[in-house]
Amino acid sequence: MGTLARIGLFNTEPNPVLKDGKRPTFGTFLLALLKTEGGDFSGPLKGEESIAERIIKLGYCIDQGTALKAAKTIIFLGLREQTEIPISCKSAFDVSCLRMEERLAYTGSEQDMVLLHHEVEVDFPDDQHTERHTGTLLEFGKTKNGRTTTAMALTVGIPAAIGALLILEKKIKTKGVLRPLEPEVYVPALDSLQAYGFKLMEKIE
Repeated sequence: MGTLARIGLFNTEPNPVLKDGKRPTFGTFLLALLKTEGGDFSGPLKGEESIAERIIKLGYCIDQGTALKAAKTIIFLGLREQTEIPISCKSAFDVSCLRMEERLAYTGSEQDMVLLHHEVEVDFPDDQHTERHTGTLLEFGKTKNGRTTTAMALTVGIPAAIGALLILEKKIKTKGVLRPLEPEVYVPALDSLQAYGFKLMEKIE
């Protein structure tokens, strides 16, 4: 990602190549970023290795392996394609986001997964024994009425909403910024999460 950023693919400033008028293609725009205007991808930038060499030559990366990964990402995102860039794209960041949205979107048969696992070793004062407490949460994206909600959206959005609801209902009375380590916070929050179908598999050994 750092190499792509140095190339300029995440630059949010308006890019002169993307001014209104005749629209450049993704390939033409990439050639401009790689400072090879007037060239094409049938010549010196034909494949992954040649793009990687150009990245290194421009000083955006010094490691061949990292440069090659950046080149593969560029090709995967379709940034060499001779398709006109939509007029809505004003910056390199806009172009990159558009390509990522198109290439990284889930298909109808795909779903995401969130796996959370923690282990806590407990040493008792008497030094007689120790315990290992583990907790595992496994959540998959859900599809209902043809609409998919990702596991990431569920596991981030619902806990935040529960926290807000607990404050509105005055079940959390302590003021200020709180970490969810106080019983006042985590006890009702965990109960609500379980009611929403989140199950934490806990084990003590």
